[in-house]
Parts: sequence; structure tokens; C-alpha cells
Amino acid sequence: MERLKTEYRGFTLYNAGLPGFPRNFTRDGIISAILSRDSRMLENQLNFCTYEQGVTKNPNNGEEPGKISHEYPEVTIGKLSTKFSACDTTALFLIGHKFYIDLTGDKSLAEYQQKSIKNAIKYILSHLNQDNLFMEDPKFCDGKRFATKTTYWKDSEIINRKNGEPVYPICYLLAHIQNMCGMRCAAKILNSKYFRIAEKMKKSIEKLFNPTSDNFYIAVDKKGPIEAVSSDFLHMLFYLEPGDLKNKQLEGIIENSKKIETKLGYRTLEPELSGKTKSEYHTKTVWPFEQAIINNGAIKHRLWVERHGFAGLAKSLRYVEEVSSRVISRLDTDPEIFVLGNPKTEKGGCDPQLWTIAAKKYFKKFRYHHFI
Repeated sequence: MERLKTEYRGFTLYNAGLPGFPRNFTRDGIISAILSRDSRMLENQLNFCTYEQGVTKNPNNGEEPGKISHEYPEVTIGKLSTKFSACDTTALFLIGHKFYIDLTGDKSLAEYQQKSIKNAIKYILSHLNQDNLFMEDPKFCDGKRFATKTTYWKDSEIINRKNGEPVYPICYLLAHIQNMCGMRCAAKILNSKYFRIAEKMKKSIEKLFNPTSDNFYIAVDKKGPIEAVSSDFLHMLFYLEPGDLKNKQLEGIIENSKKIETKLGYRTLEPELSGKTKSEYHTKTVWPFEQAIINNGAIKHRLWVERHGFAGLAKSLRYVEEVSSRVISRLDTDPEIFVLGNPKTEKGGCDPQLWTIAAKKYFKKFRYHHFI
């Protein structure tokens, strides 16, 4: 942690990882603070988010009013900057505020940043289409492209699209769920009408589900659905409340996840499709931080189905808990990813990686705590 500690604009923050990402990422900072239940880290990250929050439209860096930045200092790719190249950071800003209140009991930070919170809500509302799906499109910032090929956490590329880029507009399932959760958190902070918006967003999840395959779509863009078995489906349980999904949908997620099960946890994409991308970064890998996210989501939903008498489903969720905790055995250091090979699996990416450190703290101390 000391190697990753830095200071930007007077705030003590943490860079994402060394040697590859010696910069602060909102996504990494907030998720790491949540997993490690570190109120000080979270407070500093939220303060920095407010300082860097978008105020105008900028096609060169993806900025929009109310949008929370992705990366600082920004990186230039071609003529575009990565500074605001993320559609989930604004939701995480709202989620982080609610978690901070739950963790500390202190509402003063949210009160002080109420204007920023309301601007973040406006950003999310501006991205909802007529079906209340959260849409992503560079047109929102008056641009034609983003610096990264996709703008949720798996931002290297997306399958089954030319050059790994979506045909905009696009709705990413996980980003939609995160922004719905963000709206719920904002409504609880402000005790406001936004619960109704979140409820409409919940109902729209059905439009991202294929009843024929009992599987969700990774995303739906202008060209149509993008379907595969992805870790996104287990990942999203962390942000959903028990009861948001039908039991049949939850059972389908767990059954399909057998395709991505490995000796180290859940891989990011089913192996049959991982060769269809140029990059293996988000397709042929197991991410330690994601195993912690999946583990806690499974615990949350398992406790709920046990209380409601669904013994078979509870047993399946216990199995998800077990699979996602397998990564612990290989975390003698703090690797960003494990790259799945045949037959050997190797550590990859940064080491140390901030949210891997947070995942280790989660599994050691906090796995049965309430998070979101």
C-alpha cells in the first residue's frame, strides 16, 4: 500500500498498480475502499471525485456535466484522453457515499457534497432511454469515440464486434445494474423520489435477459444483443438486492457460470469465445478483486434465499462462494490477474495491484460483512 500511496491536489490517494498503472482510477479506489472497509481511503477518493467532477461536454476526453472521472492523470490515446472514459464511475461515486455513511454513521460528507451528488444523479438520468435502460454513447459528450474501446470495467474490447468496439448506443448489463444501484443509494442519501426511477430501471433488466437460453446478454448495442457466458452475471449480484431477480434467472446464472469455473475462481469469459478477441486481458483471465465481489454477492443472496426456504438455490450459491474463494490459495503476492494457460496459469499485470490487496483484506477479515 505504501508503494501505491500518492498525493494529488492535496488528497492522499492510491494508484491502481505498479508498474503498469501508476495513476489513480476512481473505479479501483472506490471498490478497494469498500472491499477493505477503509473509510479514510474512501473519504479521500470521494473528495477527489468531487474536485474532478465533469462540468461541461468535451468530445476529446469524454467529459459530461456531473460525470465522475475515470483516470488521473489522464492518458492520451491518439487524439483522445482517458480522463472520463468510464460509464460506471458516477454510479460508484454514489454507492461509495452510501457505503461511507453505513460504515461510519457520518452524514456530513454527503451533506457537504450534496450538489455533486445531485449532479451525478442528473448525469445518470440523462443516459436513460425510453425503456429506462442506462445507455452509453459518445454523443452524450458530443464525441464520436472514446479513448477506450468500451467504458465499463472490461474496457479493452467487446466480443463479436468489429475492432472490439460496440455500435453505439449500447447498454452494458453490469453498468446498467451499477447505475441502478447508484440511484438507489442516492435516493437513500437524499430520502428522495429517485426510488421510483431505480424501480423502473430494475424492471427494464428483463430486456437484457434471453429466456430461451436462460442467460443474460453482456450488452445490447445498435446492432443487437451480445451474448456469452460472462463473469458479469455473477459480478452484478454484488450490486443487486435479493429479490431483484427471479429465482429462475438466478438459477440460470449459477448453472451457466459452470462454463467459466476454474481452479482459481471464475474467469471473465467462457473459454469457447475467448479466442475471438485480440486481447486476453478481459477474456482469458481470473481477477482476484472480482472473486471478492462475486463472493460477497453470493453470500448476500444466499442468506436471503435461506431465510425464504429455497434450500436448493442456497446450496448452489454456497458453491459460488466456494469457487470464488479458491483464488486465496495463490495470493502470496498481489497480482492484478491470473492468465489462464494450458496447462500452466501465470500471474500477470501489475504486482502490487490495489484492488487485489483489498480483495485479500476482504477474504481475511470482512467476507461476511454487509456491503451494498
